[in-house]
Amino acid sequence: MKKVKKPDSVVWDEEKNTYIAKLLPFASSLSGPVIEVPNVDAFKQKGVEKASKQFAAELNELQEKMLAFANLASDTQEVYRAHFKFEPIVGTVYHLYEGKDENFLSLIRPEEWSKKHLGSFRLSADYKWERI
Repeated sequence: MKKVKKPDSVVWDEEKNTYIAKLLPFASSLSGPVIEVPNVDAFKQKGVEKASKQFAAELNELQEKMLAFANLASDTQEVYRAHFKFEPIVGTVYHLYEGKDENFLSLIRPEEWSKKHLGSFRLSADYKWERI
């Protein structure tokens, strides 16, 4: 018996001697469903925009943290460079004043004294001076 060749527009598996069009992930004839390629560029653009916004927010947060850290370090150094003859107590507020030769730390509040007030600070548990 002579083997009949199936038309090219139909997908035929010669080994299994059956049509395999329904198994394919794409249309095998002109009357098949239209294959639409997803718009990957739009997905990429949306992803880039969202990631950029997230990175910008994180960068802004890091910049704020760095500024706060730099201010805390600067204030701590300024207070430790000042003159004082007592051991400060953690959690207590002290006031920094400008002196003739060097700055000094005191318990006297600015409204009780006419000295130039440079700032009020609280000693934290980790011995950093936090500006009040």
